[in-house]
Amino acid sequence: MVRVIRSSLVILTVAGIIGALFPQTADAHPLHTTITEIVEDGAHGTVRATVRVFMDDLATMVKKTTNGRVSPASAAEWDLASQAYIRSAFGLRDKSGRDLPLKSCGVRRTGDLFWYCFEAAVPAAALLQVHANVLCDLYDDQVNVVQATVGGSRHSLLFTKGDKFKPLT
Repeated sequence: MVRVIRSSLVILTVAGIIGALFPQTADAHPLHTTITEIVEDGAHGTVRATVRVFMDDLATMVKKTTNGRVSPASAAEWDLASQAYIRSAFGLRDKSGRDLPLKSCGVRRTGDLFWYCFEAAVPAAALLQVHANVLCDLYDDQVNVVQATVGGSRHSLLFTKGDKFKPLT
């Protein structure tokens, strides 16, 4: 009986320590991150960026940026507001620093993730610059990973709060 009580106390103590080290609510995820994949299509002179973001984080941000007017429940408004937010926090520039207009190529939802697709026309042999501060205004520990295949090379960049445009070199 004493062993059972001691074992139970050890389990509760370990669970308490883990809970204190990794606090989270039942519906939260422990990492604040987005992943963006950028792929150049030289034959068409375009680049396609796909931004993966957690729905709950994006919903919180869209609610904040629209003063609580828009939620995922209102589909048409949500699509416009969420894409506008992503465009405000993610961008591409050419080597001269000129913004490349992003055209939506769709959005899809998989479970609790949204995948936003954008395309931009890219001048031949342009060195791209990337800006990926999605959700950095919301979470101090936000980390955004960008993986790009451009100019025949693979590049990886990390963005955190306060980062500016970075070249894909």
